[in-house]
Amino acid sequence: MLRCATKGPVPLPAEVPEVAWRAGIDLNPLDVNDADDVAWLEALVWPEQEFRLRRLRQAVAIAAKEPPLIVAGDLNNRLVHLAAQAPADAALVVFHSAVMAYLSADGRSRFRQTIQELRAGRGCHWLSNEGRMVIDQEDGSNVVPEVDPERIMGRFLLMHNGLPVAITGPHGQSLEWL
Repeated sequence: MLRCATKGPVPLPAEVPEVAWRAGIDLNPLDVNDADDVAWLEALVWPEQEFRLRRLRQAVAIAAKEPPLIVAGDLNNRLVHLAAQAPADAALVVFHSAVMAYLSADGRSRFRQTIQELRAGRGCHWLSNEGRMVIDQEDGSNVVPEVDPERIMGRFLLMHNGLPVAITGPHGQSLEWL
């Protein structure tokens, strides 16, 4: 169970949505059945954040029992093909958190274009949960001019199909509906 403090008129569903299929893309997927990979993940958790270490260990246990489909590769090269594997009768949701900061401005632009093509073709919901540095572009522009970047400092911006809907804690601990 994940705990999250909410603020504002968060549109919570009456029940947890059913997930029909899930998959992920990673440049270097780690194996939760490999002790060295798990030790590396644990080393990335800050020492004083015991709640994150507990959450990670719970997630590792779940993933070891029910391994998700993880495809190795660049998201800009693999997303369309992977999305095509999702059941046609299911709503496709593309979600990412703390990913775009690892792409160049051109890579982020390519990704946004890929998402628009997916939305126009198959249809999908795009949920983006990213930090301020993704909003402020290398050329000085801002992809979300309606939200003051200072308000996001130390937190993330949750967007649905490119539109800001909430400011979130970087580890899911809070959600402030806009």
